[in-house]
Amino acid sequence: MKIKIKVDSNLRIKNVFEPPLEVELQDNENTLKDVLGKLAEKYPYLRFIEKGEMGDDLHHLYLNNENHFSFSEGLKKKVKEGDTVRVEAYMDPLAGG
Repeated sequence: MKIKIKVDSNLRIKNVFEPPLEVELQDNENTLKDVLGKLAEKYPYLRFIEKGEMGDDLHHLYLNNENHFSFSEGLKKKVKEGDTVRVEAYMDPLAGG
């Protein structure tokens, strides 16, 4: 059974990364880590996940408005159809010359 998760973010990049968007997980994918993995596949220039942990571009990760740090399972927290994941990203400003 496939499940769909809504992803929202404070970060928007016009014509590139424009949440809210929907991520579809396959049968064997059902955790926050899997959601971050899907985002990393679709948007490889953003560090959503690195070495199995939350990537450097993310400051906070929420599942249905609860910070993932409040879950004893961390990124292994299960997600289900209709859940909302919010990724709060931070990127250093680009310098111009």
